[in-house]
Amino acid sequence: MADISTLIQVIVSALLLGGIYSLIAAGFNLIYGVMDIINCAQADLMMLAMYLCFWLFNLYGVHPLLMIFVAAPLFFIIGTLIQRLIINRLLGAPSFIQAIATIGLGYVLQNLALLFWKEDYRMIYMPYTTAVTIIGSISISLPRLVAFMGCLIMIVMLHILLTRTDFGRSIRATSENREAAALMGINVKYVYALVFGIGVACAGIAGVFTSTFYYTYPTVGTVFLLKMFVVVVLGGCGNVLGSIAGGLIVGLAEGVGSFLLLPSWKDAIYQIIFLIVLAIKPTGIFGEKKV
Repeated sequence: MADISTLIQVIVSALLLGGIYSLIAAGFNLIYGVMDIINCAQADLMMLAMYLCFWLFNLYGVHPLLMIFVAAPLFFIIGTLIQRLIINRLLGAPSFIQAIATIGLGYVLQNLALLFWKEDYRMIYMPYTTAVTIIGSISISLPRLVAFMGCLIMIVMLHILLTRTDFGRSIRATSENREAAALMGINVKYVYALVFGIGVACAGIAGVFTSTFYYTYPTVGTVFLLKMFVVVVLGGCGNVLGSIAGGLIVGLAEGVGSFLLLPSWKDAIYQIIFLIVLAIKPTGIFGEKKV
């Protein structure tokens, strides 16, 4: 009975962490689905948001969750600037060149963080970060629960934006055929700038939630980068809503795998699942590429 209770505890914790994976992958998926750009700097942008939360809390006492209202517009602006100054010049370039450019951007962000804040591990310490909710015999971390719910809400809102608004229709039209969209009067460059901004804003919001229960350090993005790619492939490349399923699968495989086998196996389990899905259905669980 104790083992079953512990397993349930592990499953719940793993699923909650999967919500974070879902949101960061959703932003990546949106950018890829519309622009065919592989933004390898997505996880490092999340790292910057984590530092932003840490310093504003420690210097000014700003509650991390209030940082959502700062991080979302700030990282949206950062995303549009990156698109205008870097990504816009890479449109039409081979995918390899685009990926190398965003990998380079990620390394620049990592080294800037290392230069300014050293390699120290930092954590936000406050009563909220250690708060738990008890349901039966299961203890649920309140920060992880709030992060999970917040990430799912953000993904659903993003899906509604894409499917229920005129701007969303412009995004989907641009994703299908940018030349035809331009002929129909859609400003493709404007759409690209906003899409990249929204995608980076998702990374910023994910960073805000993650900072409440995870250590912040310059290379923390690399921990999430591989998971992000796996989530994208599992949920379907370019499928924003599929990111939820992909994130939950990765989180569950990671948590349950380390519990049933060895902690050192936690990364291997979801990578094995990734390879199996890739071999059976290369387009991912949700199949068709769409935003």
